[in-house]
Amino acid sequence: MGLVVTLYLVLDILLLVLLALFVPIGFWRGAAREVLVTLGILLGFALGEFWAQPWGLDLADRTGLGEGAASFLAAVLLLVACTFLIGYGSSAVILTLQPGLIGRLLGALVAFANGTLLLGFALRAIRLYLLGGLPSGLFEQALVARILSESMPWVLLAGAVLGLPVIAVAAVFGARAVEEEVEVSRSGAEFALQHTPTRPLPPRMPSSYRASAAVYKTEPVRPVEEPTRPLRPTLEQTDTGGRAVSDLANQETAVLARSATPGAPRPAGGRCPYCHADISEAEVFCPRCGRVV
Repeated sequence: MGLVVTLYLVLDILLLVLLALFVPIGFWRGAAREVLVTLGILLGFALGEFWAQPWGLDLADRTGLGEGAASFLAAVLLLVACTFLIGYGSSAVILTLQPGLIGRLLGALVAFANGTLLLGFALRAIRLYLLGGLPSGLFEQALVARILSESMPWVLLAGAVLGLPVIAVAAVFGARAVEEEVEVSRSGAEFALQHTPTRPLPPRMPSSYRASAAVYKTEPVRPVEEPTRPLRPTLEQTDTGGRAVSDLANQETAVLARSATPGAPRPAGGRCPYCHADISEAEVFCPRCGRVV
């Protein structure tokens, strides 16, 4: 006998898929963040219980909707707003430790419970406000929808009973993880302190006690005879191609010594023979005119 695919079966499959999507999200986020989402869902449900009908009546007067539809819209808006703005928003703002394997498994479990609460409260609002609490084929033939809408009291009771042990386990393993992290950071700091060099630069070499305290760099005394390289005119030669080249290989290089005797007689008064500036006996060039004296 083949399975007859009906609209209610499709609805059950869709609800199961939505519940399954919460599990990897909770495994990735961890239990601490998913608990904040749970608080947001419960806050949205509580606000809907108190304010869905009053705000639904006001919305019905202003928009022309029915009282049941307006109340359902107000309840669902409060539930969704508190879930995403307060639940997921606070979990994104508050800084928490990186969850471990146990924290991720607990996060997947809490996320599945969050999906059950969210879908269950939404189906309860449909049954209470849109259908007026009357029996309907939606909850008569759709098994998952009926379980989610009718099992909310038991889900809340189970959450209250299991909440305390889960919090205790999370506190114990969370404190142990913090202690291990602190120990690792301390050992790393001690290792860095032991291996940090006390002196970033190598020590200076001791200076000789015989060296003078002040050392000045001066230009060496220019010798009287300074070797020079004279410039000689070279004859250009023409090769077979008609280009004028210079036979550099045949040039001779000579070093000539300047005569110690100046070209002009040095006056006895210690003056330059050209500009009559005062010069000393050791000077070779006149400091004023620059000529050789």
